[in-house]
Amino acid sequence: MFDFGLLSDAALTGLSDKEKTDLQKQATQQFLLGSLLSNDPAMGYRAAMGVPEQYTSTQKNISDVQEKKRQRAEVSSFLEQYVPNQMQAGQRALGAEGRGPTLSAAQNQQTILNAPIDYNRALTDSLRLIGNPAQPQIRETLTAMQPKYQGNLRVDASGNVLSGLPTQDKGITSQYNPLTGGYSAAPVQNYMQSAIQSTPPEVRPGQMLGFDANGMIGANVIPGAPLATQQLNYSERLGQGQAALQTTPTSIPNLQTGRPTLATQAQALGQPSALSPAEIQAYEGYKPIKDAALKGFQTAVSSDRSLENLQNIINRGAFEPGKFAAFKSEVAQIATGLGVGGERAKAVSVDSPLFLQSVADVASSNLQDLSGATSDKDILFSASRGPQITNQKEAVQYYVDLTKVANQRKKDYYNFVTANPIPDVVEKWSQSSKGSSSIFEDPKLRKYLPQFQVKAGPEKGKTAYQLPTGAYRVYD
Repeated sequence: MFDFGLLSDAALTGLSDKEKTDLQKQATQQFLLGSLLSNDPAMGYRAAMGVPEQYTSTQKNISDVQEKKRQRAEVSSFLEQYVPNQMQAGQRALGAEGRGPTLSAAQNQQTILNAPIDYNRALTDSLRLIGNPAQPQIRETLTAMQPKYQGNLRVDASGNVLSGLPTQDKGITSQYNPLTGGYSAAPVQNYMQSAIQSTPPEVRPGQMLGFDANGMIGANVIPGAPLATQQLNYSERLGQGQAALQTTPTSIPNLQTGRPTLATQAQALGQPSALSPAEIQAYEGYKPIKDAALKGFQTAVSSDRSLENLQNIINRGAFEPGKFAAFKSEVAQIATGLGVGGERAKAVSVDSPLFLQSVADVASSNLQDLSGATSDKDILFSASRGPQITNQKEAVQYYVDLTKVANQRKKDYYNFVTANPIPDVVEKWSQSSKGSSSIFEDPKLRKYLPQFQVKAGPEKGKTAYQLPTGAYRVYD
């Protein structure tokens, strides 16, 4: 056979000279056949270059098959030694007889099958299976079958008691006897005498151990101990009384809420036990105002997260032309969080004009709830300003800003009401700096006010904003 020497030395690394020669010849043969059959020398060359890899793969497969065969034989030999099957036990019995089947050989076969397994020896012998894939499972099984202690009893995997540990309790020692299947007990020698000699007499507070005139150990009163004990007891009880006064809860009326509140007994000393008629009347006038302020506060807090999510999708371009549909799921969640429920929440998620109208409705509703926290002129101006904004993105941003400022006004109003528990708290709020200012003075809303250039006076050149009340104000 021809040998063109097509294969390089690198491709034949690690092979014997005979293997190299054989592969060169096979490569030449593959080159000639591939070139003739395909009429393309390049195809023949590729076939020749694949010969070393095919040879190596074949040799590896042969080695793997041989190794698996060896491992199976190794496991089979191990199992035959410790858990032989019917045929293996019969062959072992016949081998011991040295002749054909006999009655004694059959009996020996049963003896071999019924013989208990020496799990300790089997576990040790399983170390010879290192590298065999079956070894971990075999060792796990053998380990589980090892005798274990249950309390003071040593039992096998079937629960049969093999032996017992001696135990001792109050001078009596006991141990399980596997031969009789019961326990044997006996007294501990010299236990009682040792217990008596090692147990000191009881010593009460104010006493100490000592020896009497006969040299016996006894308890004697410590000089001065009775008086010291009386003084300690008095101080302890006094301290307990003071602690109880500082920690024991009791009820006193809360002048702000009209309901009882807990205080310590020390805090309650000198406090009134009930509200006076005048205080009750004042509280009755204040309570509805506080309840309404609390409701507005809760509404504001519940919508804060949805407003932030709405601001997020505005910033990401949700209201740019043709992009609204990509935010369908987020829009539906935002609408629900803002109080748009039911089928309308689903509808607004695919209809941007309808969503804009829903956001406007939410803003208008929030402003209507600002009764006592802002002026009617703010409400009227906010309702007329929104429709003037023709750009959809800017219109949504207006209603977001409007709702955020309204929410903050509700929170400020609630905090003011809780800090001033008086019936005329609404009047006090309208006289405060926050309560007397327009919500459109907030930096978020100021840009939506009519703006004019100041042409004369000390503010010349600055921008003046016309408030909903008609007044002009310069902020810059």
